[in-house]
Amino acid sequence: MLVVRGDLFIRDNDKFYIVGSGSNQFYKLVAMVMGPYKMMAWIIDKGNYNLENLEVFDKTMGVELVINSDKVSLFKKINIIRKAVKNADCLNFKLPLPHSIIGCLWAILYNKKYVVESGGDLLKSLWYHEGLSYKLIALPMNLIVILEHRLAKHIIYVSKNFLQEIYPSKARQLGCSDAVIYITPESVLAKRIDKITNKRGVFSLGLIGATQASYRGHDTLIKAASLLKNRGYDIKVSFLGGGTADDKRRKCAEKCNMSDRIEFCGRIKHSEVLSWIDNIDVLVMPTLVESLGRAVIEAMSRGCPVIGTYETALREQIGADCLVHARNVQEIASAIERIIKHKDYALMCARENYYRAMKYSSDLTYKFRKEFYDEFYDLENIR
Repeated sequence: MLVVRGDLFIRDNDKFYIVGSGSNQFYKLVAMVMGPYKMMAWIIDKGNYNLENLEVFDKTMGVELVINSDKVSLFKKINIIRKAVKNADCLNFKLPLPHSIIGCLWAILYNKKYVVESGGDLLKSLWYHEGLSYKLIALPMNLIVILEHRLAKHIIYVSKNFLQEIYPSKARQLGCSDAVIYITPESVLAKRIDKITNKRGVFSLGLIGATQASYRGHDTLIKAASLLKNRGYDIKVSFLGGGTADDKRRKCAEKCNMSDRIEFCGRIKHSEVLSWIDNIDVLVMPTLVESLGRAVIEAMSRGCPVIGTYETALREQIGADCLVHARNVQEIASAIERIIKHKDYALMCARENYYRAMKYSSDLTYKFRKEFYDEFYDLENIR
């Protein structure tokens, strides 16, 4: 099995540092599900990355990296992917990632055996991205992804119904998260309950997402927090995730008189994310685009109250009373205020989220995905 997703790495001597959303936990789970596999790996420059905050790729997981330079031209990259697809026995693509879109087209052309994992709404992702060029390619690229879904024979959607409605297919299919969530002990919930019960002083709001992704709603949360500050609440906002638009977010904070209340945490190791979640009071995700809220599920597993949006797949994950409209600042501020003012409600959210997260446990993910891939291998006579 060759996985073509566009995973990025930084090479430092004999070590490969994982860049982006990948992790050893995720790669290991994939290997357990699919068996040992090869993965196309694209090497980027170190740039401004702090290697101490990146995870070193574990070479003992049964995953072989097929090394390529990410600095080549688009034409060369397309040809590299073409050759890799042509020589592979079977493949895995994660649509709508760019490398997967290219690879899937070659797989169709070469009549290859493959599994599509559907993980996002491309049209919204491009349309709400800053920059006219993204909007210009949104529709034609999305039409290609629609076609690839319709021609696929085996699809795993990361949503329950959300993506199935956007990219319908008659393929053999499964709706199952690919998040790596381990069941946390109830002592974690007990600590959250104690935190809520004894809460005093500064109330901390968190958001996870790259700062240049304006659709994530950083500015919206800053404005909502400003409203709460004006109502007399002691509010702090913490942003987790790298990005190239910290200065834009700082300008928004300055306009809202929130400069001293905003914290940019940048990228941190995945192992440190849970500690960050434990230190905030509410995870607020006023995003316009989300097909699988991994950050939301992780926060839920820690008993953290979460506010999400109607417009996204988060409506499949959290209670309806915790949903807001993505750009309605007043509505978001009111939802946060309800959690601040009413501890009984916050405690209910904590308990409900903790137990809801169990539906996304890695044990269940492994079980359903393993059955799907075993059937794929049997149907396609690969084993």
